[in-house]
Amino acid sequence: MEEIIKRFPGVGIACAGPTGGTRQESYGFADREDGIRVDERTVFPACSISKFITAICVMKLSEQGLTELDKPANSCLAHWKLRDLSGEESDVSIRCLLCHTAGILDGEDGFYGYRLSDQVMSVVDILEGTTAYNNRPAVVERTPGSVFEYSDAGFCVLQLLLEDVSGKGFADLAKELVFDRLGLRETFFGTREHMETFSQKGKMATGYKGDGSPVEGKYPLSPDLAASGLWTTPGELLTIAKDFVDSLRGHGRILCQDSAREMTKSPENFPWAGLGLFRQGEDVIVSKGWGENGQCMLKIDLRCDSLAVVMTNKDPKAPQEESGVEQLLDTYLYH
Repeated sequence: MEEIIKRFPGVGIACAGPTGGTRQESYGFADREDGIRVDERTVFPACSISKFITAICVMKLSEQGLTELDKPANSCLAHWKLRDLSGEESDVSIRCLLCHTAGILDGEDGFYGYRLSDQVMSVVDILEGTTAYNNRPAVVERTPGSVFEYSDAGFCVLQLLLEDVSGKGFADLAKELVFDRLGLRETFFGTREHMETFSQKGKMATGYKGDGSPVEGKYPLSPDLAASGLWTTPGELLTIAKDFVDSLRGHGRILCQDSAREMTKSPENFPWAGLGLFRQGEDVIVSKGWGENGQCMLKIDLRCDSLAVVMTNKDPKAPQEESGVEQLLDTYLYH
C-alpha cells in the first residue's frame, strides 16, 4: 500500500463499513512546490465521477415529474437539438444518454486541456464541435441501444437538458438538489467563479502530469461540468455515496428507493453499465474519474454495505486497475 501511495503527490481516502462509522486518511502533498499537505479538507478533482452526481440530478427531476427516462431527450431540450447523421432530430432517450448507449461518439483527444485563461465557451459550443476542446459535433451516429460508447458529449447533452428543464445553471441545480441537502461545503461543480473562489482559499489540490510536473495553471477547467467538472473531498464524496446506499434501502435524503434502484439497472447486452455509474457483478457499484490532474475511484459493495473512496492529484497514465488506485481502494473497502 505504501508503494502505491508514493506514486502520487497526494492521496485522500475515506471509507465506511456496515456500522456506519467513517474513516479518513490523508497522505502527501496537495501542492508539493508550496509544501501544502493533504488533509481532510483538501478538494480533489473528481473528473468523471461527476456523471454519478448528474444522474442523481436527472432522477430527482424525474421524481418531480420534469423528466422521463424513456422519452426522447429532445422533448426536454429547448435551445439545441440532438440530431442523427441525416440531420433529423434523434429520438434517443434520456436513459440511453445516462448509460452511454445513445450512439454518440466523442472526438479523439478531446475534453481536456482547458484553462481559466482560455476563451469562454458554452455547452452548445462543445456540442457543436466548434472548439479545440471538442472538435467533433455531438451527433447520434449509431443506432441507440445497439452499442456502448462512453461519451462525455452525451453528458453535455444532459447538462443542457437539466438547465432547460429547471431554468437554472447546472452547478446551482446540483448544489440545490444534492450538496445543500447533505450539508456539503467543500463540494462544487467547477464554474470559473467557483474555481477562482476555492483556489483562493488554498484548498484545491494542484494537478500533476504523468511526469510529475505541475499542470499549467495548477487547476484545469472543465466546461463540460456534468461530465467531468466535479471537485470534492473524499469524505464529502463518501457522504453522497452513503446517501445513495440509504436511498437503495428506502431512507435516503435525496432519492426515493425506486429512483436509486433504477440507476443500478443495466441495459440489455451491457451488464456493466448503470445510469451514471457502473457495476462489477450484481452487488458492486463503481464510479471512476481520470483526468490530466488526477485519478480517483468510488466503490460500493452492497453485500456488506461497505464503501470506499480514493482520490489523487496526478495522472498516472494508466487505468485504475493498473495504477494501483483500485488496489488501494479495495484495501480500505475490505479490511
